[in-house]
Amino acid sequence: MKSTDFLTYIDPSSDTIISYDGKNFDNKLNKKSLIGSKVLYSDLVSHSFKIPQTMGDDELKTAVEIKMYEDAGLDLQKQYKIVYIKKELDFEDSLLIEAFALEISRAKDSLKSVLGSVKHIDFLALPFLSFEILYKDKVIEPKNDLFIFIGDDEAFLAIYKDGRYLSTKSLMCLSEMVEKLKVVGLDVTIGELKEHLQKKGLDATTYERDEALVFSELESVFSTIVAKVSDVVVYSRSIFGFEKIDRVFLSLENGRIRGIREFMHESSLSNAKVYDFNLFKKRSDGNFLDKILASYMYGKLENKDFRHNLTISKKEPAFYKKESSKILISLFFILLFCSAFIGFLVYENKKLELQKSELQKIYNIDKKNQSRYKSEIESINKKLKNTLEEKDRVSRRVKSIEDSVVKIESLEYDIMSHSNFIFGVNRLLQKHSLSTRKIDIEGIDSMTVELVAEFKKRDSITKFMEDLMSDGFVGITTDEIRLDSDVFISIVEIKR
Repeated sequence: MKSTDFLTYIDPSSDTIISYDGKNFDNKLNKKSLIGSKVLYSDLVSHSFKIPQTMGDDELKTAVEIKMYEDAGLDLQKQYKIVYIKKELDFEDSLLIEAFALEISRAKDSLKSVLGSVKHIDFLALPFLSFEILYKDKVIEPKNDLFIFIGDDEAFLAIYKDGRYLSTKSLMCLSEMVEKLKVVGLDVTIGELKEHLQKKGLDATTYERDEALVFSELESVFSTIVAKVSDVVVYSRSIFGFEKIDRVFLSLENGRIRGIREFMHESSLSNAKVYDFNLFKKRSDGNFLDKILASYMYGKLENKDFRHNLTISKKEPAFYKKESSKILISLFFILLFCSAFIGFLVYENKKLELQKSELQKIYNIDKKNQSRYKSEIESINKKLKNTLEEKDRVSRRVKSIEDSVVKIESLEYDIMSHSNFIFGVNRLLQKHSLSTRKIDIEGIDSMTVELVAEFKKRDSITKFMEDLMSDGFVGITTDEIRLDSDVFISIVEIKR
């Protein structure tokens, strides 16, 4: 594994660096290694819906995009990366689709510190999917598990059934707890709250009498969190058909909350065993979720599994591996060969010119002795004629090669111009979410597109034609826009 000898994970919030080689963790940054980071939960837009089990992948991809824009409220003026997860339902013939959208401009802002250190991110992970690596690497055996992570600026839960991801939900993070405590006059920092939760937490026996308010407020905060967790578990159980949660893995960034096991046992999750995230064989300090994420992304890249990769800044392929570069390199060698051949012909032509000059000198000398050297002069004239003919042939070959070079340059321009024409029209089709029945391309400057628009988007055809004209296209015409089975159909002719 040359390209995946190890992976470097950079946390976008804390700039923590974790490197992983498949066995051991370290804190070194190597910009030549594979680079990974995570999506902030607050940057995601999620939406779930059902589809028939018979729906194909291409049709599903289109359906996901439509649902995310129409039902989840994505902005048509912004760019997004969208991924989705298919979930089987035990008691239905349909599939449940959970889709996630990441706004690119917002993600770039969240990842500003990461992209300031490195120029690309090979894998941008959804953190709640990372726990699957614990099952694949046999760190834990598959059961019905609940993972709860509480960090400085984000907190979430993830439910897994027999090692398979089911659902996720956001929870109250430490910074939100700090603000809640300030309302009742308890002014603490995130660091102080984190330390307090680890030393005293929800263990009533560790509190003095004058700390009753602190304990009461923390108990109230975590009661709210546990109540939300219980609601999500009950809902997921009714949808996905599992009896109970076997284990709860609940952790702060660097450890467990004191008294949390007893606190959880007093809730609806009383029968579940409670653990923290320090699950790897070599126990260590630091952010345990970061280590889980690093091993998750390492496994994904090692297996070339990019299904849930939301990266917005991939590493550019080597110049010689790009298709456009291959064409340019081919053209370069063609031109280099042509130039070398032309140079060879010019050199040969100069040699012939020199030969002609020498022969002419001999001819002039022999002419003075015409009577004596008449036979030789005739021979020289014949050689001179042959030389001139050879020169003409060379000149014609030079002219032919020059014409070929001009045609190659013209062909390259026509190909680029034609591609820009097609890409321009296709971009506007995607912008207005228009479907096509048929596209006829005539030459390099004309095409005819048969468009289909839903009834509720009937003005999208007109807007599409207006955008064509705004982008510099000419000859935008349509015979009619007709209604056919609740959709509008129009044949648009486009020229440039």
